[in-house]
Amino acid sequence: MFLDGLRFGLLLQFAVGPICLMVFNAGALGFYAGALAALAVTLVDGLYIFLAAIGIAVFLQSARVKRAVRVVGSVVLILFGLDIITGALGFSLLPQIALFNGSETDSVFLKAVLMTASNPLTIIFWGGVFSTNILSKNMNRSQLFLFGVGCASATFIFLNCVAAAGSVVKAFLPKEIMICLNVVVGAVIVFFALKMAGLFKKGEKL
Repeated sequence: MFLDGLRFGLLLQFAVGPICLMVFNAGALGFYAGALAALAVTLVDGLYIFLAAIGIAVFLQSARVKRAVRVVGSVVLILFGLDIITGALGFSLLPQIALFNGSETDSVFLKAVLMTASNPLTIIFWGGVFSTNILSKNMNRSQLFLFGVGCASATFIFLNCVAAAGSVVKAFLPKEIMICLNVVVGAVIVFFALKMAGLFKKGEKL
C-alpha cells in the first residue's frame, strides 16, 4: 500500500502548480531553504490527507464553504506571488508581517506552510481518492494509512528534487536571468490564484 501511494503521489506531482514553483524559487536561495519549503508542504499535505481520511471532506462540499475558501486562498496566493515579484525587484510587498521577521530560511518555511494551507479544498480531492480506494481495493484503516504516507512521501521526494534543481539553476544563471525567472514565477502564481478564484471561468462569480 505504501508503494501504491508513492507511485500515485509521484504521478500527481507532474501536474506542476504554484507550490512546485514556490519550492523551485526557494531552492534558488539555496538547497537548505528549498528543502525546508518541501518539508513544510509535505507536513500540510499530510495534515490534509489525514483530515480527508477522517471525513472532513464532507464539510467542505458546501458551495458557500468552497466559495469562501477559494476567495481566501486566492488572496493568499496573490499576495505571495506579488511578493516574489517585488522581491525580485529589490523590495518586499510584505515587509511588516511579524511572522516573517526571523531568518530568511524561517520565512521560507512559514510562507510555504501558508501557501500550501491556502487551498484546503485539496481535502475534497483526497477524500475522493480514499473513497475510491476503499471501495475498489477494500482497504482497511492500516492500508489506508500506508497509502496516505506513500502519497505524502512522494511530495517530499519530488519537491526536494525541485529544490535541488532551483539551487543548481541559481549557480549557473546570471543574476539578471534569475530576477526575470522570479518575476515569471510570481506572475504564474498570481495567475493560478486568479484561476482558483474562478475569474477565468465564463459566467462564474466569486
